[in-house]
Amino acid sequence: MSFSNLSDRLTRAVMGHLQDDLADYTGATMASQVPVILDRDFEVMDEDQVAMRVTTISVQVIDVATSRQGDSIHLGGRTWTVQQILEDDGFIRRLWVS
Repeated sequence: MSFSNLSDRLTRAVMGHLQDDLADYTGATMASQVPVILDRDFEVMDEDQVAMRVTTISVQVIDVATSRQGDSIHLGGRTWTVQQILEDDGFIRRLWVS
């Protein structure tokens, strides 16, 4: 088994254990239900290097090939709007949402 296959399996296992729920992800090129991890207390630095707390949603890259500002994620009776991609390691993408 290749390293890439093992990494995919590991990512799926992590999401399976940590996911909060399935969410409806609607972007410019797709709409589907995907497993997500919601984090309401993630620390980022603003332009002046001042720490601030933001809400993020993490998705698997294999489920959501591209993400852009303005995409929407409906989770638990609320619709979140993607503001920015904060992290993307090729397996899991962390999105700043509001």
